Amino acid sequence: MFELSHQALLWAQALGFISMAIGWWANYQENDQQLFSGNLIASCLTAIHLGLLGSTLGMFNQVVNAMRFATCRHSSSLDGYLRNILPLLFSSIAVLQGFVWAEHWSEWCAVASAVLMSFALFHLKGGHLRCAMMISNVLSLTLSIHLLSWSGILYQLVTLVILAHGLLPQKQTDLSTEQTA
Repeated sequence: MFELSHQALLWAQALGFISMAIGWWANYQENDQQLFSGNLIASCLTAIHLGLLGSTLGMFNQVVNAMRFATCRHSSSLDGYLRNILPLLFSSIAVLQGFVWAEHWSEWCAVASAVLMSFALFHLKGGHLRCAMMISNVLSLTLSIHLLSWSGILYQLVTLVILAHGLLPQKQTDLSTEQTA
């Protein structure tokens, strides 16, 4: 593992904060396509951030995230066969990355997060997708804490609040619908 100079570490953290802001914007969107597009950009920046902080697994996990978000942006044009195969492919890549690069249990949490999101992004929409994203964020938080990624920790915590807040009006609407039925 290499050590960054203080100046390089600050630049790495700054890149993480930029990614964080883009990710927050994306996760605040009600439109799934905007959610995918914003997270695609955030994943690319986070890959660089995590690589600079020394997590090869985290970096490559985010590259796979970016590919997954890019594919999901066009998932409506995929046939049923590809819609079922792609999550398996992305999950297999995540697990393989874990076997090759995971050095700490928190990196296995990131692998579990990637597997969860591989299926959620292709098979869930709206509130169900955001619930899966909340679980994924909790799993990813462990890696951010292990790496002492300030932006990662803050990103995961605030994203949990954003996603939970976005689900509240929908939950209230669902409860109102159930009560009138």
